[in-house]
Amino acid sequence: MSRKYKERSLIEFQKTFSDDEKCTKHLIEQRWPDGFICPNCGHNQAWYLSKRKLFDCKKCRTQTSITAGTIFHKTRVPLFKWYWLIFHMAMYKVGVSIFEMQRLLGIRCYETAWLMAHKVRKAMEQRDAQYSLAGLVEMDESFFGAVGTKRGRGSERKNLVLCAVSLYRNRKGEERPGFAHMRVVSDASSKTIENFLNLLGYGMQPQESKQLLETIRTDGWRSYGKAVKNQNLSHCKVVLRDPKAAGRLLPWIHRIIANTKNVIRGAHRGVSGKHLQSYLSEIAYRFNRRYWGKELFDRLIQACVTAETVTYNELVHSKNNN
Repeated sequence: MSRKYKERSLIEFQKTFSDDEKCTKHLIEQRWPDGFICPNCGHNQAWYLSKRKLFDCKKCRTQTSITAGTIFHKTRVPLFKWYWLIFHMAMYKVGVSIFEMQRLLGIRCYETAWLMAHKVRKAMEQRDAQYSLAGLVEMDESFFGAVGTKRGRGSERKNLVLCAVSLYRNRKGEERPGFAHMRVVSDASSKTIENFLNLLGYGMQPQESKQLLETIRTDGWRSYGKAVKNQNLSHCKVVLRDPKAAGRLLPWIHRIIANTKNVIRGAHRGVSGKHLQSYLSEIAYRFNRRYWGKELFDRLIQACVTAETVTYNELVHSKNNN
């Protein structure tokens, strides 16, 4: 049975999640919609220890934290502050400043707010990784970061990002964007693009599942041609004699790239290459759910409840945070 998500305006959200107790009750409902089930023995009766936020199984006496297995596990920040951060990250399509959220939520340490936001982004990335793109896909690469001495594919001191968006036709026959995906890569070689196509076509599904991609539309860069051939896909080449025509000939992917750069330059005031993938995943997550409007908070809470979390040390010391 598919999950039903509630639509929530800001006013309704404020009333529903005004304190920690209400947020705790909601989290329990999200984790166990049919009632608590002991993960150790499967028994469905337990005592709830409200001060410790634990379920104590009446059969095997295993104690289960309501936050175990979620991004909230072992947090010292009140749950209602998490909920408010998640609401803003879900609903604000132009992104939110973590400095501003730290101030609004009264979080003493910036690193704490920063870590909370990255945990939410991790949940976004993991949820989108379950989906694949299908049919016609428009692709291009772009560079994010400091300005180098070269332009184009030889640019220095920039982070290369492969971008793709699936396309469909509406009832009027107009081409419209569907699902988008962006990935930080080391180069634009055919092997890298082929790996990206595998990610787009299968997501996190086993490779024996059906490849749903059919046609790739690009600017004709030779690496795309070789990668598409190896994947047995059709290749629609759009020849760009004038770089300024890119936005007209490959309209949807260039619009997504431009909007992404505006968000990164705006709310986030720039992003380091080390954490760029997390921000790209956040932007793509909201774009992919733009038609669900007021359901976005409920959808993101469910992603946070089921996601594998990330720690501060992993974020700070890992060389690659994709």
